[in-house]
Amino acid sequence: RYWLKLTPSDIIWNTSDTGWVKAAWSSLFAAWICGSCVFVHNMPQFKPEVIAETLSKYPITTFCTAPTAFLMLVQHDMSRYSRKGREAGVKAVLPVSLLCPALSCSRCSSELIKAPLLCLSFLQIVDEHGAVVPKGEEGTIAIRVKPTRPFCLFSEYL
Repeated sequence: RYWLKLTPSDIIWNTSDTGWVKAAWSSLFAAWICGSCVFVHNMPQFKPEVIAETLSKYPITTFCTAPTAFLMLVQHDMSRYSRKGREAGVKAVLPVSLLCPALSCSRCSSELIKAPLLCLSFLQIVDEHGAVVPKGEEGTIAIRVKPTRPFCLFSEYL
């Protein structure tokens, strides 16, 4: 509910195969809890041009895919695809650590795909010892788990 920030007016398209738990939590449970519409597309193989064409043809508001697929998509020439007359942009859901190189891709259309909100309170930049680095310094993206573990962070298999 909170990670995808879905609303009853959203249409989510999650490209993960139904054999993966990602399909259950993004295509079913999160969407159902929020009353959102689930877009389904039979796609035996990932093809960036099919994804881009589908995103330009249908009013999808939230696009969820594997990090590798997302990076393949932003490397694809998106300039010939349009979302005119539709809500500007699509929320893209993927790990923040993989988003950084994708944002520098010059061929990525800002109208077609928008980056998710990066200012999550439990993300911190740390050094090799786990200490938070001052603003502007390089480090590793980390998730703060103390004093309270984020509710959406996987902890163990049952």
